[in-house]
Amino acid sequence: MLPLEGIRVLDLTLNIAGPYGTMILADLGADVLKVERPGVGDDARRMAPVAGEGSAYFYAINRNKRSIALDLGNEGDRARLDRLLGQADVFATNLLPGKLRARGLGYDPVHERFPRLIYADIGGYGDGPEEDRPGYDMVLQARSGLMSVTGEPGRPPVRVGVSILDMGAGIWLALGVLAALRLRERTGRGTRVATSLLEVGAAYMAYDLAAFGLTGEVSQPRGSGHPAFAPYGVFRALDGWVALGVGADHIFARLAEALGRDEWVGDFRFATNEARVANRDALRDLIETVLSSAPVVRWVEDLRAAGVPVDEVADVARVSTDEQLGAVGAWLDVPFEGGTMRQAGLPVRLGDGRPGVRRRPPRLGEHTDEGFEEGEGT
Repeated sequence: MLPLEGIRVLDLTLNIAGPYGTMILADLGADVLKVERPGVGDDARRMAPVAGEGSAYFYAINRNKRSIALDLGNEGDRARLDRLLGQADVFATNLLPGKLRARGLGYDPVHERFPRLIYADIGGYGDGPEEDRPGYDMVLQARSGLMSVTGEPGRPPVRVGVSILDMGAGIWLALGVLAALRLRERTGRGTRVATSLLEVGAAYMAYDLAAFGLTGEVSQPRGSGHPAFAPYGVFRALDGWVALGVGADHIFARLAEALGRDEWVGDFRFATNEARVANRDALRDLIETVLSSAPVVRWVEDLRAAGVPVDEVADVARVSTDEQLGAVGAWLDVPFEGGTMRQAGLPVRLGDGRPGVRRRPPRLGEHTDEGFEEGEGT
């Protein structure tokens, strides 16, 4: 039994952030009706690479949903949407507020007509003077400061390699919906749940904002390193890279012993974490001199045995066959038009299991008839 069984979500979202949030709700058992434009559908269906009626992105974030095709400019379809709103528990959208208001789908009129409905929306910039400004993940990574600390010093700004703000906003939307459902149990009324990529980006900058408040210094790009710890990052070995994290003095002592360099512990440059941070470049050179004598696999084995947090730098092919991920039951084999694909399930287990696949990602408008019948009470 899934926790959101019996909850219906009317999903008027597209691209990544909104659909990822509603997929979380779908995986948890909600009946998610994905509203798409007839003949066009969600823009994510055409994000490369494409296969059949979907793309890698579409298939990755739209499992366990049904698709209905509605033209919101058509009077009949607009009336049908209202009937579906009357039966839904949650209305999720990431359309621009101006477009929603023009269609009578802003929060105030919807809440007035359907007071028990939870209204969940994602924006690029959130409420206020920039609410109708369109924004993609990379653009908001720039605005929120993430790009200012990502990449190597002295090189152009780069985005985090995954759509971290899109997916982060989806997670926060889903979390807000869960809180609003609990609140409705107590009050009998729905409420608005709102988040934005900009707000999520600012939240991810928590350390850098706090550090700026303490020192007045602006954070700079730091590659794979961290401003608060050293050594921390990826280090070159004989045949590749070793990811190494040292967050405390006793762990540094283990590292030094495992590398055969006990003298580092007594070196004033490295005796404390604060000293190691100040002398990180010199420490990096010393560590890489040692690591260059043997391959990655040797160092991963030796440092793990010594109790040092360490691992290889894996690519997606390696991740897809990771035995530890298999041991925790992370993988879902999701059917789609061309066969099945391996996806990571929700990164949370309920009891002994993880929410699975009840429906493959839908074809455009595949469930229109049944959705309309349910909405019209026939």
